[in-house]
Amino acid sequence: MAKISLPVVPYFRSVIEEGQKVVWPARDTVIRHTIMVIVSVAVAISIFASIDYGLQKLVILAITK
Repeated sequence: MAKISLPVVPYFRSVIEEGQKVVWPARDTVIRHTIMVIVSVAVAISIFASIDYGLQKLVILAITK
């Protein structure tokens, strides 16, 4: 019976080597991008919520007449 060898050790070595090559962003860049994402999501939520509210009122108006 043939023995199946899994290349687990070389895989994890390559993962560690690639992880050491990563250039992490500076703290101020991360903070700035996080704020941009939060503001963008808040704007998108307000746009979709207002559209939903307006359509809800139109449907209620159409049903009641």
